[in-house]
Amino acid sequence: MFMVLCIVATPFVFTAWLIQRVLDHRARMAGLASPPLRMALPTPSTSPEVEQRLANLEAIVASVDFDLAVKIREAAQGRAA
Repeated sequence: MFMVLCIVATPFVFTAWLIQRVLDHRARMAGLASPPLRMALPTPSTSPEVEQRLANLEAIVASVDFDLAVKIREAAQGRAA
């Protein structure tokens, strides 16, 4: 009896699974086709705190960039010697 039930139910289960996969695929493709949402970033001129933080971050990036360039130059000179 169980085998007969499995044989009869298999096409219905497979059909439901296939329909679900098709619907998921269509939803994913529709999500990829729509343009991504863009967040509005605050302009630095509106807040002095934001301007100060931006200046601090720029200084940090510049110092890290300088240190990295020095290390690369030293490593290149070490290889050449």
